Amino acid sequence: MSRLANTTPFPNLLLDRVMRFLSDTEWRVLCVIVRQTYGWQKPEDWLSHSQLKAHTGRESAAVSRAVDTLVKRGLIVVRDRFNRRLFSTAERRRSRSGLVFAIHPLFLESAQYRRRIGLGDFTLRSSQSENNKSNYHSKKETNDDLK
Repeated sequence: MSRLANTTPFPNLLLDRVMRFLSDTEWRVLCVIVRQTYGWQKPEDWLSHSQLKAHTGRESAAVSRAVDTLVKRGLIVVRDRFNRRLFSTAERRRSRSGLVFAIHPLFLESAQYRRRIGLGDFTLRSSQSENNKSNYHSKKETNDDLK
């Protein structure tokens, strides 16, 4: 099948394992981040709070709560212009610059990280043969993956 024009690649893991655990607003915020990053072949993107409100159709407080939950669950990373990770709502409010949003890099790459945040041992490659699946899971991950 050829690639469809004007589409966004969307990680199956988010659809298969994450969507059911998120509120509607959390899911919308996550979808906006995927669209603004993977949709433009970028690992991260600058997004303002007003952009998130406009794209999700949600009020400010709901968007703030959703971002806070996604950060706490380890699904996204938010950084300021100095490349500092912002873990709390207060830190994000104090930042006077635009914020950089990204899907947490370890979320898609590390089964150990997904287990740590409570999403189990789900493989990303659903089309692998059983033999390849066992080889994929037998790779050892280092503690550096959890940083």
